[in-house]
Amino acid sequence: MVDYQAWDQYWSGFLAEKTLAVTGWAYTHERLVRVRNSINKLISRGVLFTFCDPAWQMPVPAMNNQIEGAITSSLRHMLRGHRGMGLTRRIKAIFWWCYMRTENPLPAAQILKTMPTGTDIENAWQQASLKHHTSGIIAKWADAIAWNELHHTTPYNNTWD
Repeated sequence: MVDYQAWDQYWSGFLAEKTLAVTGWAYTHERLVRVRNSINKLISRGVLFTFCDPAWQMPVPAMNNQIEGAITSSLRHMLRGHRGMGLTRRIKAIFWWCYMRTENPLPAAQILKTMPTGTDIENAWQQASLKHHTSGIIAKWADAIAWNELHHTTPYNNTWD
C-alpha cells in the first residue's frame, strides 16, 4: 500500500490534467483516473489483495473467475472451430457442448428427444424479441453484418446456414 500511495502521489499532477472537450472540461487521462479511483475504492473497503491476508487459514485463489478459463474459453474455442454456422446452429452447438460435459449424459437418441430443435430456438428468440421489443436490446435476425458473408475461407460460398 505504501508503494501504491507513492505512485499515486507521484502521478497525481499527470492524472489531474484536464482537456476542454465539446461537453466541457474532462480528464485528459480519463481511463487512468477511473482505474485509480476503482483501486482507491477497493483499498478503502479493505478488499484489495484479500487473498494475501494471513488471517485466512487456507490458500485463496488470486481471482474468483474460475469459469473463464475452465469453461468459457473452451466453449469459445469450439465456436471458433465452427465459424461458418448460423446463429441457430451455434446455439444448438452450445447446448450440445454443455450437455455432453454433464456428469451423466443420456444416450444420443434420448438427447435428441430432449434437446431444443432449431424451431424451438427460433421461437424462443422470437418471444424474447417481442418481450423486449421496446428496449431494443435483442437484435433481430439479419439486422447486422455477418462476418461469413464478407469473408470466405474457400472460394465456395456457405449459404446453407
